[in-house]
Amino acid sequence: GWLRTVSLNSPVAAAHQMASSPTAAELAAADAERREIVARYDAGPNRTGREQDEAPDPEYSPNQLDHFGFYHRSGIPAEVLAAEDRIKQADGKREAKWRKMLAPSNQAGAGAASRFSRWHKVCSKNAAGELTFSLKFARRVYKGIPEKYRYPVWYELLCIDDARKQSPVAYSEVLQFARLRSPDVRQIDLDVNRTYRNTDFYRVRYNPRQRVLFNVLVAYSMYNIDVGYCQGMSQLAAFLLLYFNDEEETFFALSQLFTDKRHAMHGLFIPSFPKLYRYIELYQQCLKKFLSRVDKHVHVKHAVPVTAYTVKWFMQVFLDCVPFSLAIRIWDVFMAIGEPAVVGMAFNLMRLHSRRILRLRSDEDLLHYFGQVLPSDYSFSEDEVLDGLRDCLADMRAASLLPGLSREAELPRTPFSFEPGHRLDDSVVEQRRASQNNVESMMRRSLQRRLSPSAVAAASANGGNDLVVSTGSNGVATGDQSETASAQQPVATDSTVVVTAF
Repeated sequence: GWLRTVSLNSPVAAAHQMASSPTAAELAAADAERREIVARYDAGPNRTGREQDEAPDPEYSPNQLDHFGFYHRSGIPAEVLAAEDRIKQADGKREAKWRKMLAPSNQAGAGAASRFSRWHKVCSKNAAGELTFSLKFARRVYKGIPEKYRYPVWYELLCIDDARKQSPVAYSEVLQFARLRSPDVRQIDLDVNRTYRNTDFYRVRYNPRQRVLFNVLVAYSMYNIDVGYCQGMSQLAAFLLLYFNDEEETFFALSQLFTDKRHAMHGLFIPSFPKLYRYIELYQQCLKKFLSRVDKHVHVKHAVPVTAYTVKWFMQVFLDCVPFSLAIRIWDVFMAIGEPAVVGMAFNLMRLHSRRILRLRSDEDLLHYFGQVLPSDYSFSEDEVLDGLRDCLADMRAASLLPGLSREAELPRTPFSFEPGHRLDDSVVEQRRASQNNVESMMRRSLQRRLSPSAVAAASANGGNDLVVSTGSNGVATGDQSETASAQQPVATDSTVVVTAF
């Protein structure tokens, strides 16, 4: 990823340029607040003068802790225990196969060519710069990367070493600058305080893991200026920190997810939401072609807007939308092939649960099912879901509905010149805050619709109907959308498979 700037020629920026600039006193107060927040993380959980109004850290007992580090107040559910047993048994069978296939040689990394002696035999780039994999590797990714190898395999798939070399500035420089100047420090602090607090990793306020999460998000808010910081990014970074070894690796992993062409999550968070619109459009086309009854039942008969339940699916790649044991398997595939896995999984979810969805008799029942039932009780094993995902991607490929590589409008464009002592132009700060407010509004309304449709109806009656992505009566997203171009799919050979045909 590069440091980026925002164009100041947009109508939003022009409008904010007309607004009065902050006074010297307001800037001084903001700087003081920023320094105070940063100092709290530097001091750690046992600092003196901890605020009296701070909520106490959640308390749990060891027998409430599951295999993934999550606490369960009422005891570990049977579904989670069953998933743990499946994972342990599968890893016991698969570790030896992965070790033989990859030949681990440099688990410490340290900028070496690869952490595996045989990585070049399972993964390479074609002339177009697309990743290609051996068929054996592709099949085994769908079966699940063993816990022991998930971190180094993700490291290689995201090309972390390349990202470090190509970065115009060192992470330490970006972090030092951002801790002094980022306008997003306060919002990041608020979100860190409510991210995965039910886990052993982030339970204690200002602990080392929270400090690393805070640093990564603050640094990235000044590294990718187009995006800055938006709601949902804390969840992504916190999830990456569960697997990546250190702060700098996590920073570049997040940067790669946002800026490389396979994933380009950048397009989900910039003001016009081009990738979110494209995901929704492709998803709707899949439903209409393959699950027309489900599509009519959800979006026409019960008038559930597609944005009411898919925004979090797409912006967080199903984190907190399905059981964690399934989410990490989805992320295995997402790390390898990128965005086809996201739309394909949305299609797969609706196909697997189509019978139950068709039995639901109201919009509230549907939203409760998507928002409350599926995250805790998915009704299918991880292997069944991943087999279904592979079938859905095959159907999408045959129908020319695969997303293909990210478009230019979804990628960062302008390099940002790093200058110590630089302060963001006020209009840039305001434009970023407007973008962040749009994302937060969309996600908040998505959650409200899933959790309490009646509350949203009341809010709309009071003039709160300002959802950014509007939908028609059939739930299809409307607005400024471009046609979905059917990307040409390269033909895979017998020994390798192109990433989009994975």
